[in-house]
Amino acid sequence: MALLATLCGCASYVPKPLQAAPAWPDDIATTTPLTVDQVVERALTHSPDVRRAERELGIAEARKYADGLLPDPQLSFSTDRPGAAGFVPAFMVGLSYEVSALIDHPAKQRGATAALEKQQFALQWTKWQVANHAYALYVTNVSLARVKAEVAQLTVHHQVADDHMRRALARGDVTRDTAVQTETAYRDSLQRLDTLEQDHLKAQQELDAMLDLQPGTHLTLATPPEAYDVPSDAVHDALAILGQRRPDLLALRAGYSEQDERYRAALLGQFPRLDIGLTRGRDTSAIYTSGIAVTVTLPLFNGNRGNIAVEKTTRESLYEEYTQRLKDAHVAVHNIVSNLDLLSHQLRNARSMELTLDQTAKQAGIAQARGDVTLPTLMDLESRLLNQRIATAKLENAALLQQVELCTLTGVSAIDHQPPQ
Repeated sequence: MALLATLCGCASYVPKPLQAAPAWPDDIATTTPLTVDQVVERALTHSPDVRRAERELGIAEARKYADGLLPDPQLSFSTDRPGAAGFVPAFMVGLSYEVSALIDHPAKQRGATAALEKQQFALQWTKWQVANHAYALYVTNVSLARVKAEVAQLTVHHQVADDHMRRALARGDVTRDTAVQTETAYRDSLQRLDTLEQDHLKAQQELDAMLDLQPGTHLTLATPPEAYDVPSDAVHDALAILGQRRPDLLALRAGYSEQDERYRAALLGQFPRLDIGLTRGRDTSAIYTSGIAVTVTLPLFNGNRGNIAVEKTTRESLYEEYTQRLKDAHVAVHNIVSNLDLLSHQLRNARSMELTLDQTAKQAGIAQARGDVTLPTLMDLESRLLNQRIATAKLENAALLQQVELCTLTGVSAIDHQPPQ
C-alpha cells in the first residue's frame, strides 16, 4: 500500500513534440498606422527577450520548490538464508533519515527565495529595456523614413540640376568642371539614398523581430509624439536612489543575498553528516532484535572546505560586480546628460541655420524669376537647404535616442518620463 501511494504521487511523462515549421501570430494590422503605445505594448507581449525572461522566472520558481523539499527517508531491507537445518531465515529492516539536512535547510530556502526575487527583478529589467528599445526603434524607423524622403527629394533636385548642366554644357554655356561637380553631387545623393534604404530596412527587420512578426512584414507607423527634455530634477532624484529602484541593480542585490545564503549554507555544511535510523531484525535462531543506527561522516579530508571556498569567492565576485555596475550607471547617466546638452546646442544652431537658408532660398527664387540670380545659384541654395533639413532631422533623432537611453538608465518611462509601475 505504501508503494502504491508513492507511485500515485509521482509525476507522469507527457510528450511534447517540436514544431516542424515556425509559427507567427497574425493579430496585427499592417495598414493602420500604429502608435508608439501600441508598438511598446506588443513588444512587451511578444518580444522573444521577454518570453525568455519569463521562462527563466519559471525555472527559478521550480528551483525554489526543489530547494524547499526535504530529503526522503531511507528504507533498507536485507535477509539471510541459513545453509543448515534447524535455523530460520534472518532479516534486517531499517528506517533512517539524514538529520543533518535540517541544519542548512533554512539557509537554502532563503537563498532560493532570493534567487526567485532576483529573477523577478531581471524580468522587470528586461521588460523595461524592451519597452524603451521598442520606443527607440519606433522613433528610428519614423526618422529614417522622413530622412529618406528628404534625401529622395534632394536626389531628384540634383538629377534636375544634372540634366540642366548637361544641356548647358552641350550648348557651351558652362564649363565641364561645373557640369562634373553637378553630376558628382547627384551621384553622391544616390549613394546616400541607397545607404539610408539599407539602414531603414535593417531597422524594420529589427522591429519586426522584436514584435514577433513574420519576416518581410511592413508596418505603418504613426508620427511619434514630440520629444521633450527629461527634467533635471527627475534625473537627480533617480540617481540618488538608483540602487533601490533600477530593476537590474535590484536583481544584483537579490543575487548577492542569494549567494550570501549559499555561503552560509556551505559553512553549515561543515558539520558532520548525521543519519539516524531505527532497525528491526531477526537472526537465524529466531531471536528478534530492535535498535538504533547512527551514521556520522568524519570531516577529516573534505569537511566541505571546497564548497566554502567556491561560495565565498562567488560572493566576492558578485559584490564587485554590483559595485562596478552602480558606478557605471552613474557615469553613463552623467555622460548622456552631457551629450544631450551638446546635442541641444547643435540642434538650436541647426534649426536657426535651416530657417535662414529657407528664407534665403525663397528670396533667391523671387530674384531668379526677375533674372537677378542665375539658376545654378538658386539650385545650389535649395540643395543646401535640403542638406540642412537632413542634418536637422538626424540631430533630432540622435537627441531623442539619447533621451530614451537616459530614461532606460534612470528607470523612468521614455514616453511620459514617469517611474515604472
